[in-house]
Amino acid sequence: MTTRPKAGPPDDSPQGPLYVYGIVRRGFRPRRGLTGVGDAAVITVPEGPLAALVSAPGSASEPPGACGPPGEPAAGNASLQATADAHRRVVDEAAAAVCVLPTRLGTVHQDAQEVRRTLAARADLYRRLLARLDGRLEWGVKAYAQDGEADAAPAGTEATADGAGEPTDGLARAAHHALADVAECSCVHSPQDACPAGVAASCATSAYWTSPIARAPYPHGRNLLDSAYLVPREAAGVFAETVGGLAARSPALRIELTGPWAPYSFTEPGRLPGFPGFPR
Repeated sequence: MTTRPKAGPPDDSPQGPLYVYGIVRRGFRPRRGLTGVGDAAVITVPEGPLAALVSAPGSASEPPGACGPPGEPAAGNASLQATADAHRRVVDEAAAAVCVLPTRLGTVHQDAQEVRRTLAARADLYRRLLARLDGRLEWGVKAYAQDGEADAAPAGTEATADGAGEPTDGLARAAHHALADVAECSCVHSPQDACPAGVAASCATSAYWTSPIARAPYPHGRNLLDSAYLVPREAAGVFAETVGGLAARSPALRIELTGPWAPYSFTEPGRLPGFPGFPR
């Protein structure tokens, strides 16, 4: 007599390619009804102490290949704006409740098993990043030349940051240092157009290019400072007051504050001073 092996519990993992928005600690559940790319429902794929926020766009969106090869950022395509908006919506809603490590725009994996393998392979790094970034959010600050009063240079002919990541304009540099003293760490970015082509060209290098900070246009003249600051939640008021004080004392600059957002600019260990294995 042959005994058939008992069937295990059914695998309820989503099938097919999965769009990955970010990494959280296991146990977080997205709000019922939260949708992402292609209006597909957002769920989690857990592995060990971690989980990935994912959705399976399938036929509800473009073919998976339009987002780029599995595990890689998206290339330019007509729906990049909608993809970026959906990505931010998912990440920012989750970040209001828990610490999230945003992934790069257009990150797609072949299936749930590949997501789990990635989580397992990078578990130690993700766990330490979540611990380091917990309770902290990102604020963006942009500064513009007011009526051409700041260090004069033809627009588009001079970089806003030097090789050391310092603003090249004197007033902007002073403002940046004042804000960096209040924040735990900071990152100076180069200005980019807000058009989808600009984001497509940049999203391969950092999760920052998914963020609302990067997508904001430069409508007020020559941009002199485009920086992100990692600030503890409890220090948000002090940081905002510092920005307001700088704006009041710097008539030659127009200063704008955005946020708070998930830590888009700080998911790379090299941007976190004192992070184990990446001393700075």
